[in-house]
Amino acid sequence: MIAVVFNLSLLNGFQKQGTRNMVNTDAAGGHYVVPGFDLLDPTQWEDSTQPAPVSLKRLPPSDKAEILVLQGQIFPNNRLYPVQLRGVEIDQELLTLPLQGLKSKPSKVSDVIPVVIGLKMARKAKLKKGDSVILKWRDGFGAVDALDAEVVDVADFLNPRIDEGIIWMRLDHLRQITSRPGEVSWVAVRDHLGSVAEMEFRSVDELMADLLTLLKHDRRNAFILWCILMFLAGTSVFNTQILNVFKRQKEIGTLMALGMNAARIEKLFVLEGGLASLGAVLAAFVIGVPLFMWFQQTGLDISHLKESTIPVYESIRLDVRPREVAASLCVIVGIMVFIAWLPVRKISRLDPALALRGKAIQ
Repeated sequence: MIAVVFNLSLLNGFQKQGTRNMVNTDAAGGHYVVPGFDLLDPTQWEDSTQPAPVSLKRLPPSDKAEILVLQGQIFPNNRLYPVQLRGVEIDQELLTLPLQGLKSKPSKVSDVIPVVIGLKMARKAKLKKGDSVILKWRDGFGAVDALDAEVVDVADFLNPRIDEGIIWMRLDHLRQITSRPGEVSWVAVRDHLGSVAEMEFRSVDELMADLLTLLKHDRRNAFILWCILMFLAGTSVFNTQILNVFKRQKEIGTLMALGMNAARIEKLFVLEGGLASLGAVLAAFVIGVPLFMWFQQTGLDISHLKESTIPVYESIRLDVRPREVAASLCVIVGIMVFIAWLPVRKISRLDPALALRGKAIQ
């Protein structure tokens, strides 16, 4: 019982933290995207931008974040490194992004462009805070331009999907250097606002489809583990009841000799198995609650996932859902009572005379 509840709660905690990180750093409540924009097709990024609709621009900074995505290249240590230039509205309050290093910079672009990169990006490009690198891009008229870019900060992004291969800039800076005034690739919003002209809405489920699919497969694996645990527990209870009936033949024979029928004796043994199951629930509560409280203090370290694309690498905490726990315990107790009843069926075929001599079951 403890293992089943722990497994479900740990999976819930993983899902909760993963989806929360995705929502807080990227998905928000959904995106209003320029029609035809595909983040997995960089060759179309320059052709999939347009001015943000007035209805979205009027939203307060806490309810929307304008994003512009374009192709770029950097040349660290005389190497060519293709990057995604992602400009974000610096005054937005919707997404939790570690871009404090850009807020103090002036809105007008100078000879050096301030940028922020993530830890994974810095490691692969061999860059560190304070380094300068040549940044190259193509503007809205198709002309190629370049300037020096200064890494003002190397930030720790909780979501690795917005780290590797991405250079973060102020939106006003990116618009200036690419001659795209007011243009966006998408606008992240807190809530769905209905239909917006010339924009497509993509829900949180669509934006996190790959993560949700992964979690769906994890739940299938959890169900397989649940079946294995149930099989082991059921086998244990079944063997215990078989041994119980075998060892108590004389007691059963005496009850039969006194006039108790087989059905009533079966009920006694099933009641005994049911009370044992309820005792197991109580024992699981006494042992499990302190165990879960201790685990909530320490968590499960999954820092090894930092190199993956899964948006979780902080310690996972349990997400215990009372309804799910109650349903699981009811199912477990029901299975245990049923398995306790199976071997007791032999009682109806016992010969009272042989049972009194302890030889009814060989």
